[in-house]
Amino acid sequence: MTSGLFDVIFPVFALIACGFGAGRLGWMNSAHSDGLNRLVYYLAFPALLFIVIARTPRAEIVQGGFLLAWTASVLVGYLLTCMLSLIARRDGWGAMGVRSMNTTCGNTAMIGIPLCVAAFGQDAALPAVLATTVLAVLNLSLTLFFLEAERQRGGAGRAVALKIARALAVNPLLIAVVCGIVYALLLGAPPPAMDRLFQTLGTAAIPCSLVAVGIFISGQRRWWAASGMLPFAALKLAAMPLVAWVLATQLFQLDARTTAVLVVLSAMPPASTGFVIAQRYGTLVDESASMLVFSTIVSVVTLAVLLAWVQA
Repeated sequence: MTSGLFDVIFPVFALIACGFGAGRLGWMNSAHSDGLNRLVYYLAFPALLFIVIARTPRAEIVQGGFLLAWTASVLVGYLLTCMLSLIARRDGWGAMGVRSMNTTCGNTAMIGIPLCVAAFGQDAALPAVLATTVLAVLNLSLTLFFLEAERQRGGAGRAVALKIARALAVNPLLIAVVCGIVYALLLGAPPPAMDRLFQTLGTAAIPCSLVAVGIFISGQRRWWAASGMLPFAALKLAAMPLVAWVLATQLFQLDARTTAVLVVLSAMPPASTGFVIAQRYGTLVDESASMLVFSTIVSVVTLAVLLAWVQA
């Protein structure tokens, strides 16, 4: 299983390293990182979010206990991160939202799905896809709300609320999520040509965002020294799976296999989505990049230990 874990996580490191090498060699710079980020934010990620959600069968969009337990664990983790950020950092709603995104939005797509299938069988793919869907809806909505609220801070109450609502209504990521849900509920599976189009465009999202991370950190002298992210990395890799286990066993009383899938998905290192949003809004970009790289490295150990425990 350790070998399988390495095989799943290695491409993440390799893509970041490609961007880092391109930056160090002078082939690409921060402008190229921003260009990749724009491609991901406005086209590739929306396409990926839409097709992942639209493909989900109507009857399986709601999976009872698993979905409730996963949503509850994400909300508890988000709240804990908000509290820690407000108490320890006090640097605004936008920063709080980005930290909470980094802490609760794990890489369930690139790492979680193949790892769960390898560990628990093909049936584990659907919960992993549903987990990705919840993260897209819940984390994005909350984080973008806090970032827009920070932007509009100081204005009149009603005017601020209208500006936030307008900004969220035209956000490409949220539009993709809403369209995906509506399509799945009303129309069912997308036709092959449409599926292939969105899949092809969406495939660019993860590699481009990881290469952008590498380019960004290649231009930072001390990107690894962002020690402010360490408590939040610990929250992501240790506290989140613990919260998920407590909720699954004590509150929702899920069976052992479903609990194992839930706990492993909760322990995923951060997805690149947090970095994409951080760079787009110019908030905690260095901390987001550092947390992504550091947590992914450490997760090789934490996930191996966790898998050994849940499979014992």
